[in-house]
Amino acid sequence: MSKKFDLYCWACDFSEDRGEGILARHYAINLSRIKKISIYVKTPSVNYKVYNNNIIKINSHEREYRNLNFNFFQNYFYPFLGIFFLWVHFFKKHKICYLNFLPLWNIFIFYLSPPKTHFGPITGFVYNNKINSIKSFLRKYLNNLLFKINLKIIFLRQRNYYFSTELLKDVIEKKYQKRIIFNYLLNLIKLKKNNYKKNIDILIYNRNYFVKNNLQRNKLLSILINNNFNVSVVGDFLYIEGARNYGFIKRKKVISLLNRTRFIINSGENPYNIYTIDAYNSGSQIIYEDKFKGKIKFFNRGKIHFVNFTDKKKILKIFNLYKSSNNRKNYNKLNNVNLNYFKSI
Repeated sequence: MSKKFDLYCWACDFSEDRGEGILARHYAINLSRIKKISIYVKTPSVNYKVYNNNIIKINSHEREYRNLNFNFFQNYFYPFLGIFFLWVHFFKKHKICYLNFLPLWNIFIFYLSPPKTHFGPITGFVYNNKINSIKSFLRKYLNNLLFKINLKIIFLRQRNYYFSTELLKDVIEKKYQKRIIFNYLLNLIKLKKNNYKKNIDILIYNRNYFVKNNLQRNKLLSILINNNFNVSVVGDFLYIEGARNYGFIKRKKVISLLNRTRFIINSGENPYNIYTIDAYNSGSQIIYEDKFKGKIKFFNRGKIHFVNFTDKKKILKIFNLYKSSNNRKNYNKLNNVNLNYFKSI
């Protein structure tokens, strides 16, 4: 590094095509633009310079990981590699930041990171599904305990925080909620005019992950295929007869498909995940499980539908009576909150 940067960041993932990487990129661009600083981002494979609304590879000969899912080693070793990187720059008296892979349960990151580490958006959700394995048992009981411990730790480190969603809001004490801005992901909403022909009935982002509610969704898809609706899939292969699988493709390609898509189905645990926001920006209609009714505050009602996945009549009625909606919401208030946060840190 021939030039000194204003901030040195660690990111476990800085990909353009995975959720954590997209989140880190957006946050780094915002941080650099509003604070008017140059940022060095270190990842396990590729290093970057972020400045003036640009992200530039520094060692461009290196390849990024293209897998949809990280393996065990990548998920659990990379954070410790990042902590070591931050300590090196802390002793060099550089300003430092831990950008992503920041679930609120991960006590090691918040406890072991150097003093004055700035943290990017905190992630996580409360697991409320049935316990059917050791992993689900730990998510339900151990994670809730770690949430409480880590909240005390993080507010000793940094006064205010961004959380990527509001999925953890119910387990956070009110005294802490005043110091949190929820739903950073909403900054990705950028509605655009869509003149594309909508010739894909349903586009699914499929993840074979145990917290996803895929069983009922797959039954719903089978009903739709049997009623002559076409179903396309990106992500993990979906073994449903009649579905067209694109596999793991770049986000730009996914967005080009969403521009031609009538409906997507929200994955279940996060109503504002990046795929759902990309679909909303592209003019697609969004199907939610009815448990989310009354909880969606930032999407126009003309573009969303709440259903019981077992209610065949209602589902078919929605698809058959589809009408496009061009409603828009005013996000100026969210943009102002975002600007004030970055100016204050």
